Amino acid sequence: MSVTLLPVLPRRSASLPISPDVAHDRPCCPSRHGSTVMVVADSTSPPSSPGQVIRPQLTVDVDSQPPPYSAKDPDHSPCTSPPRSPPHSLSESAPDQDMDHDDVLPLQPSIPAKPPVRLLDDEEEHIHRSLRLQDFELRGTLGTGTFGRVLLVKYRPAASAPANTTRFFAMKVLQKTEVIRLRQVEHVKAERRILSRVRHPFIVDLYATFQDSLNIYMLLSYVPGGELFTHLRRAGRFSPDVTRFYLATIVLALKYLHSFNIIYRDLKPENLLLDNRGYLRLTDFGFAKVVDDRTWTLCGTPEYLAPEIIQSDGHGKPADWWACGILAYEMMVGHPPFFDETAYGIYDRILKGKIQWPRDMDPLSRTLIRGFLNPDRTQRLGNLLAGADDVLDHPWFRGVDWGALERREIRAPIVPHVTSFDDTRHFARLPLPPPDQIPGLVQREDTPSSPQRCFDVVGFQFNEF
Repeated sequence: MSVTLLPVLPRRSASLPISPDVAHDRPCCPSRHGSTVMVVADSTSPPSSPGQVIRPQLTVDVDSQPPPYSAKDPDHSPCTSPPRSPPHSLSESAPDQDMDHDDVLPLQPSIPAKPPVRLLDDEEEHIHRSLRLQDFELRGTLGTGTFGRVLLVKYRPAASAPANTTRFFAMKVLQKTEVIRLRQVEHVKAERRILSRVRHPFIVDLYATFQDSLNIYMLLSYVPGGELFTHLRRAGRFSPDVTRFYLATIVLALKYLHSFNIIYRDLKPENLLLDNRGYLRLTDFGFAKVVDDRTWTLCGTPEYLAPEIIQSDGHGKPADWWACGILAYEMMVGHPPFFDETAYGIYDRILKGKIQWPRDMDPLSRTLIRGFLNPDRTQRLGNLLAGADDVLDHPWFRGVDWGALERREIRAPIVPHVTSFDDTRHFARLPLPPPDQIPGLVQREDTPSSPQRCFDVVGFQFNEF
């Protein structure tokens, strides 16, 4: 069956979970990018500057039936209706519990857990403890989020520092009281623990962490090329060759993370940054977690949630491979395969599994995406016997030199125009935060002497910082 479709897309949903006190009023969070998606007929890379993009009509094929569920796993039964209660209000039913429910929900039958190839605790912690918050000068605001912001800062090295010392960094600032109110303390701690130990060319580096009376701070590598989301929206959609380059870097990053049994859980174009050579760097590890088998934490972006997350069946590494399929489709088509005005509508479409394919999408690309978007996670590409190697060996990736790619020896299809180490042209122009909101960064905070010092209940929860 074929139809002619002119997609009209809603605003991008924000990552879950959201604040418990607004869950009923805002089932689908607005995006920080509230813009309509334009799809062009043939695009391989974005123009050097934004311009008017005309949206043509797309002729698509529709999968009349979702891919079958495997009878090998009776625990995975199809569900074609949205959840009875909003998944992102899960915390309301258990107000005294943290967002992670691994210890309170009964385990269901699953594939036996596999030990990690390597242990995260065996990796060296790459934290520079000699650095102080006052060593950095505020230069700009790169972005804002639910309970924090990302700033551009300049390091003021000592006179004895080498001349080639890196001077510009991204400083992630999270407000302590909001982190606690949204029950994200354990997620923030996990983000620090993971990023302080992993090192991969396609993942942002964490160098140091700090805290003052109001905030916690994470010093990260500054990636000046902006979000892949911006470049994709500017181009409309990418060709299969451009998509292959970016998807291959993501596959290598996920393979590395999964070797520690780390699941990422928030893959989307907004969390992929381009460096000055055009290579992707995975950022925002607020939902990353070490999981040996499955977890019931509800988090992610609605358009990218795997069926097992929506159905509360427990999820693990297969959820990341599902998100790879969503991302591959979005890069080649210009919008996610499952979208709606509300989160509930998105969940319903995901569970029904009907995908609309552009007529000009080649069969091999469809095969790859179908492999990732298999609702039966035991049959999902990336979760088969060979794991991530099955993805690397897929015919769609034929010809990719994985070693050269990981060594960054291949020219990227999009090389952002960057003229200096502190170039911010690929980020929104946002005002600087008021000094009283970042007290430790703009001036040294005095600590009361021991006899007068009061116990800091809030700061105690972030001792690692």
